[in-house]
Amino acid sequence: MKKIVLLLAIITITISSCKKETPNPAQKIYKVKYTMVCTDCEVIYVSDTLGTQSTAYHQNSSWSYTFNAKENQQLLFLAYNQSANPQGVTATILLNDSVLATQTTYCPFNGSAFCADTAR
Repeated sequence: MKKIVLLLAIITITISSCKKETPNPAQKIYKVKYTMVCTDCEVIYVSDTLGTQSTAYHQNSSWSYTFNAKENQQLLFLAYNQSANPQGVTATILLNDSVLATQTTYCPFNGSAFCADTAR
């Protein structure tokens, strides 16, 4: 009987001393939107929470891309002039509908605009 009581005491102490994991607070999610001003551009951008890089060719100012990013995720967006004509190129990253980063470049040959920032 003493062995059973001792065994139960050891099991109780072991179970109560186990580290209990507390759930992490919910990670913030941010709405990210990429937009550009360009007549014929290649766009390269991070397109999801895994950091996947995507590319789209021969896009114009009607192009935009929206996804949900996690907190502290790196956001990258490049718009590159593919037209034979010189043009200004503007790339913009919006975070929850507010401008996070924007760049405009005017180049007589191949203009490109690059934005990078972190979702926070």
